[in-house]
Amino acid sequence: MTVDQYIEIPRIFTSIAEAIACLIYIIPLQKRYKGLQLYLLLALGPIVLTVVQLISGILPLIYWVPGMLTAMLTMFLYIWRTANLTQYDAGFLFIRAFILAEFAAAIGWQIYYAILYFGVKHSDLLAAFVMLAIYGVIFFLAYLLDARKVFKDRKVSVSLKEFINAFIIGIATFLINNINFVIDNPFTENTFRANLLYIRTLVDFCGLLILYASNEQRREMSLNHELNAINDILHKHYDQYQASKENIELINRKYHDFKHQIAQIRNEQDPILKEKFLDEIDRSIKEYEYHYETGNTVVDTILTGKGIVCLENDITLSCVVNGKLLDFMYVMDICSVFGNAIDNCIESVKKISDIQKRVIRVAVFSKNDFLMMRFENYYENDLIFQDGLPVTTKSDAYYHGYGIKSIKKTIESYNGNLSISTENNWFTMKILIPLPNPSDNKSILSDTKSSSSKNNNV
Repeated sequence: MTVDQYIEIPRIFTSIAEAIACLIYIIPLQKRYKGLQLYLLLALGPIVLTVVQLISGILPLIYWVPGMLTAMLTMFLYIWRTANLTQYDAGFLFIRAFILAEFAAAIGWQIYYAILYFGVKHSDLLAAFVMLAIYGVIFFLAYLLDARKVFKDRKVSVSLKEFINAFIIGIATFLINNINFVIDNPFTENTFRANLLYIRTLVDFCGLLILYASNEQRREMSLNHELNAINDILHKHYDQYQASKENIELINRKYHDFKHQIAQIRNEQDPILKEKFLDEIDRSIKEYEYHYETGNTVVDTILTGKGIVCLENDITLSCVVNGKLLDFMYVMDICSVFGNAIDNCIESVKKISDIQKRVIRVAVFSKNDFLMMRFENYYENDLIFQDGLPVTTKSDAYYHGYGIKSIKKTIESYNGNLSISTENNWFTMKILIPLPNPSDNKSILSDTKSSSSKNNNV
């Protein structure tokens, strides 16, 4: 085997490594398609990668760059069209898969060459056996240490900055480890050219370590944000518990007050005063009606807090919410969606002079394997839309769209869709998110209670 044959890994082994690398990242994720269409797509990817690599291998060296770009594009499309991901998420996984495939092919071929160094005769069958054995070890470890752990929640949610960082690392690694295609000097010593495969393997390994370390840092930051959100919710739970204790004591006192007020109403002859006393009793009772049991403690806490705000502003809040459908969402995401959406509604309706029109409706339900969320409120001022979102108007400055943009970004991280419509003075925000498989519905808070939703009307 010549030096050039040594440093040039057979294209068939490269294509196999690329296909397996894509699959270990695709398998843990939600798929874009189901049934026969999914299986055909899974089988088509390795075939296309093999054809692209074999054709690139027989073309002149001048076509090496277009050939590699085609193979890289094929890997990206394979991940993106098979898994239910955004383009940034698919690009992030493609970079990891590509560098992993480069490393597996390089170290496998290097180990095979080491076997030949001890006098074993070259054989295509032996090469295939060694390469596949090395692939089995490398990709199994990669799945255990990276793919399965990182994406067990079935979503990636990579920001543009994180994608750019991974892209720079991937490009730098690729350019350095393929330096042998740049060095084409016939006077270059064979010893140096032979060492290029060692350099390639080492650079690929370093690239993998950097990508792994950066992703671990990304995960840690995400977990810290999630932990902070959970702590906030727990504090709210405690505050709600304290408020409940105080309410019970207050109810006991109110009970005695109501007995005296009822006696006074019976003796009151003036109908105006009698109506006033009844209104006071009715309002006192309403203060204790806001208790939600949707099946999700995070939603319960948010709705309870917003319900009290609505009561203070003479706003009718009507909720039909199946909170258990939201168990697969992160705590901070639930807070972002419900907090921003209901705050938008409250700020809009509390400006309406007619109290009877201060109405907010919230609904959460499932339909055809999709999570449906709907937030509605009555409005009177004219709204101006830009890119499908309301923008600032002189008559209603609250609809600046920032809160809704935050909701939209959160929903898109779950491959969902947000739409807004206005009809007959009703502002309606609809959210549609594909539901994960039932086995993957894991609540962020372990103490979420399984209870039926309760309609609350004030």
